[in-house]
Amino acid sequence: MRPADTLTPLDALGPDAPAGAPAGFAPGLVPAAVPPLPTVPPLLVASPVSAPQLAPTVQGAAPRPRPTRAAPLPRRRRSSCAPATTFEAALTDLAADGATGVLHGPDGAVHLAAGLVVHAESPRGATVGHLLVGAGRITLRAWQESAAEGADRLLAAGSVGPGELELARLAATLDGAHDALAQHGGELRFDPAARPAFRLARPLSVLELRGAVGRRRALLDSCWPSAELDFAAPVPTGAAPVRRTAVPRHRRQALLAAADGTRGVPELARLLGRSTFATLLDVRQLAAAGLLAAGRPAVLPDPPPAAVPQPAPPDVLLPPGPRSYDSSDPEVGLLLRLRAALEAL
Repeated sequence: MRPADTLTPLDALGPDAPAGAPAGFAPGLVPAAVPPLPTVPPLLVASPVSAPQLAPTVQGAAPRPRPTRAAPLPRRRRSSCAPATTFEAALTDLAADGATGVLHGPDGAVHLAAGLVVHAESPRGATVGHLLVGAGRITLRAWQESAAEGADRLLAAGSVGPGELELARLAATLDGAHDALAQHGGELRFDPAARPAFRLARPLSVLELRGAVGRRRALLDSCWPSAELDFAAPVPTGAAPVRRTAVPRHRRQALLAAADGTRGVPELARLLGRSTFATLLDVRQLAAAGLLAAGRPAVLPDPPPAAVPQPAPPDVLLPPGPRSYDSSDPEVGLLLRLRAALEAL
């Protein structure tokens, strides 16, 4: 109800007062002139309804056509999903066809079952036996006896549990895939009859495998971007650390004691009973802290001139072989991924 000062007595208006006073007003009172409400600027009104929808509809007028939205543009495929190497391109094609077998390359192999990855192996990667024996779960003799029969023998003997065995198989698969997926060039061979002795209980898709390997490579580059220690035998520098590392003390001492300049990262991993990736990650972290450096290659004396065989002239001139590129260079890596994507078309 309005305040009393806004109401005017009906007697003061005279006998021409309007009839039909609204309900709720006291008899003998009529509303006085109410000042208009202040208008709010349009920008301050938070309303999801547009102005044309608020306009009154005129009877008989044609409805206003609504603006048509343009069709959405097709989503571009992410460049990171494109195969970066010839091995990745071949593996992706085999997985799309639902193939079963093993794809061999010069530096590693990947096993497929109905298009899913069940195992991967490489000469540099750790195996299930290396991880279980190095961790002290089984003896070397028990591993040699069960290697031919696979996981059933280990589980039946009660030496390891299903979860521990699956972790070892997953670590060995990712170790092998780290080297296998990086193969660019060389002869690739697919054997549909080969079956691995140890296979993952939960297979991975090729996209999941490539994503896991890509995250591992990014982690290695964030610690120490140089790949020099991946293939060289590291040696301790004997200097004080220049930065703190996330490597625990016992692992750091064991790694510095085993790195004598003659063992590479795969040999150090097998000696310490760890995966190759975990050992390489510790090596890069210690190298970033200034505790490890690449060992110098042995200097061999030049052979006498008579012992150097003279190459015979070739019958057919062949094009020069493929050049070696530094894959750590981002521009070179981009060109290699573009070439692999074009070759995969």
